[in-house]
Amino acid sequence: MSSRGAKAKNGHVTTTEYETKRMVGDAKVLVGKTSNQHGLPDYSHSPNRIYIKENPDGSFREMRVYDSEGSPLLEIAYHPEPSLGGNRHTYILHYHILRADLSRGKARRLSKDDSPEIYEKYKVYLKEYGL
Repeated sequence: MSSRGAKAKNGHVTTTEYETKRMVGDAKVLVGKTSNQHGLPDYSHSPNRIYIKENPDGSFREMRVYDSEGSPLLEIAYHPEPSLGGNRHTYILHYHILRADLSRGKARRLSKDDSPEIYEKYKVYLKEYGL
């Protein structure tokens, strides 16, 4: 895992910012060791890894999927997304494709109907949280 925003030549930074709270299938639920760490790592030392971030109450916040190089590919989130819901109050299950520069593509709804391939592939993690 890396420090947010920092990148070494090999794409990773060795840190101890996060700890594994528990596992959901083969995905690690990460928690920041201090209140400053609230996002998921930008890179993963483990290839093909999935990390999940929960809200303080244990509900699903977001999940990030990493490729064989440890770079993020996909982010699935459940929080207000104004571009989809029109406000900052309605929680919407959605996803973003991540680019090589770590910027996120346009938010798209995630459901059995709107994006069946992605939903089907990751439903085992989402169902754990009732999504």
